[in-house]
Amino acid sequence: VALDMILFFLFFEATLIPMYFLIAEWGGQNRMYAALKFFLYTLAGSATLLIAILAVYFTAGTADIVDLQGVQLPLGLQTWAFFAFAIGLG
Repeated sequence: VALDMILFFLFFEATLIPMYFLIAEWGGQNRMYAALKFFLYTLAGSATLLIAILAVYFTAGTADIVDLQGVQLPLGLQTWAFFAFAIGLG
């Protein structure tokens, strides 16, 4: 279990790399188009997720999920980070 947001992000992204190759190699007739589309969608989500993680990290001073439970982040950051995580992981 990753209890560090940056470590979680790295391994979450690592799972997407084989997915690209699976789509590009064993996809249907338009597999290269589908693989490119998958890459662009995941790139946009990953960038959003990374920005949210970095914003929380620089505000709280930690990326440890256990330590973040005791940190009171500003309400605006909480709201923005929630939607950024939803976009990045969804």
